Amino acid sequence: MVAGICMIARLLALLVVPATAASVAASSVADGQDAKPAILGRPSRAVAATPDPPRPLRGVPLTGSTGLRLLVANDPPFLLDVDTGRSTPIKGLDARGHPVLSVLAVGKDAVVRLERRVPATRVPGAEIYVVRRGRTSATRLATASEVAPTADGLAVWLKTFTDARHCTLREVTLGGGKRRAPRPLPCSARLIDAGAGAVIVQGSSIVDPQTGRTLLRASRVWARTGQFVLTVAESRASLTLADLASGERWRLPWPSDIGGADSQGGTDQAAVQANGRLVALAFSDPAYQDGGTQVTDVWLFDPASRRLEHLPDMPATVSLKSTSMSWTSDDRLVILGQTARQDVVAIWKPGQARIATRSIRMPARNSGSDSFVAWQTAA
Repeated sequence: MVAGICMIARLLALLVVPATAASVAASSVADGQDAKPAILGRPSRAVAATPDPPRPLRGVPLTGSTGLRLLVANDPPFLLDVDTGRSTPIKGLDARGHPVLSVLAVGKDAVVRLERRVPATRVPGAEIYVVRRGRTSATRLATASEVAPTADGLAVWLKTFTDARHCTLREVTLGGGKRRAPRPLPCSARLIDAGAGAVIVQGSSIVDPQTGRTLLRASRVWARTGQFVLTVAESRASLTLADLASGERWRLPWPSDIGGADSQGGTDQAAVQANGRLVALAFSDPAYQDGGTQVTDVWLFDPASRRLEHLPDMPATVSLKSTSMSWTSDDRLVILGQTARQDVVAIWKPGQARIATRSIRMPARNSGSDSFVAWQTAA
């Protein structure tokens, strides 16, 4: 999965309750008052037996038609038909020289970021292409060092180096039209896709690229869903949810067994639903129990209620560098993973008791990214 997994200490506050669900209250940072129960689906540690070791990603068999096409990062990227197993290369990109290539959802479409391993100039930059939903050709859009979607999904923000010391930020439609003229941006600032809209990270300030207003101060943004921003502390000791409308903040309990003080694990990918209501949070460990096993553990988070729900069939062993997740427009969570050298598509919809999985064959991914975009054929 996403590289750069860091050491994170586990922050847990568990209350013993009957049956198999543990309830943990999220505390308000402002007043310290307990909020409503926040965690569902994990046995209390006071009564739980020694957990079984994670097994390879699996669930019930995925049967019938899914209607899904996956735009998968590769050299070149390809469109995978989940139902037929057919992989079709994307045309229109100059992918010579084994570039670092990733894909990013922008509304109903996608962009491809292609960065040369041997830059043509001394100024950092990458080639940005547009791929329309379901199509197998790409159109060159711009050159930029960083790209992130706008909140409405009709355009992208682009950070561009004008020279080695000067950068600009601009907004461009997927058709190439200018939405917002370039304006100066510190080259040290990072343009980030936070899920439901981009943010700019300048030191400890999280800035809205559209207004230039500082939204909050935090060390690391994990996800943004409208008025809510989920952050991770610099010490990796806790999660914090901020309500941008009210100014309230809540410290959230650490839900996963992954990411303890005795492991190398921590937060990994956050995938935000298209409607921004729910977020899938992946916690990962590249050396589970100090061994050679890589593990992912996915939870569903509702920012409005601050509830965390453990996905069924989790945690699971996977190849982290070849595993990521994406939401469809009809609210299915799709995980494209690799386990024991076998590629797997897993699909789950909130409320379902099991994840559905199917083994697939596809080209070996070689672009340095595990990213993909999930499309419905009739969306």
